[in-house]
Amino acid sequence: MMAVRNKPLGRIDANVIDEIWKGSIDMHIHPGPDPLAERPVDSIQAARIAERAGMGGIVLKSFSYNTVSDAYLIEKNLTSGLRVFGSVVIGYTTTGGLSYAAGTIEAMAKIGCKVVWFPAMDSKWCRSYLGKEGGICILKEDGTLKDEVLDILELVKQYDMVVCSGHMSYEESTKMFDAAIRKGITKMVATHPLAGLSRFTLDQIQELAAKGVYIEHVYGTLMPRLGSMDPSDYVDCVKLVGADRCIMGTDLAQVWDIPPADGMRHFIAMMIQFGCTPEEVEAMSKKNPAKLLGLEEGQEEKQ
Repeated sequence: MMAVRNKPLGRIDANVIDEIWKGSIDMHIHPGPDPLAERPVDSIQAARIAERAGMGGIVLKSFSYNTVSDAYLIEKNLTSGLRVFGSVVIGYTTTGGLSYAAGTIEAMAKIGCKVVWFPAMDSKWCRSYLGKEGGICILKEDGTLKDEVLDILELVKQYDMVVCSGHMSYEESTKMFDAAIRKGITKMVATHPLAGLSRFTLDQIQELAAKGVYIEHVYGTLMPRLGSMDPSDYVDCVKLVGADRCIMGTDLAQVWDIPPADGMRHFIAMMIQFGCTPEEVEAMSKKNPAKLLGLEEGQEEKQ
């Protein structure tokens, strides 16, 4: 059994946890319906639970379809001020692969898309990890970025969206981020780089953070279904790169998971319990996601 390096702290004030939870922003939610997996909540249910919790915002993500129109309609029918954002994951069913991704992303940007993930379950790196062949690689044979990637990044810059690495390799991710930086893009996220399918080293993560990339930590990897990662690994990474370069999300929900909003509260408590300060956790769950989504000056008017 793996030993826990950071001994959990004693009793934590529930008021501190709830104060951080209120207004928190989860940038990584997988709601139903989903043809790939059973989900315990659909997009509307996820939003309503987050609304009751007093959260500040959520980002809906799907490997099978674009969630932008869902987010628009859901937010329009909420009353609390919860922001609901849609996203595009580059993939075969979502964008027709890499070749047609720019056209899809631009159409979604025009109706409010805020987040673009590079290939995830359809990435060559991820498919190889799962024992499958094929998949999307954003590099040419000579190791340079494919032209389509630059077109996508141009749209990310034009529409002030957040660009995430998805489930790509470190080599693909760092080259994509370097190209994004050259275009003046600052809203960049390395998607759960400590997860087993990502396999980034701490040195690589530190290099990305030094470039201005936000490092994402997700609650889902702490659960048995994704490897029961030691929470100390997240805390150590936060101390290494700084909380100002990290964000927290849940990456929920599978059918056996708790609702994402409840997962966020548990994640907040766990990060404090294993060594992060409340101020660090507040930065990662509220302030930094707000900067990425353009909410740092207070929540925008609802769509």
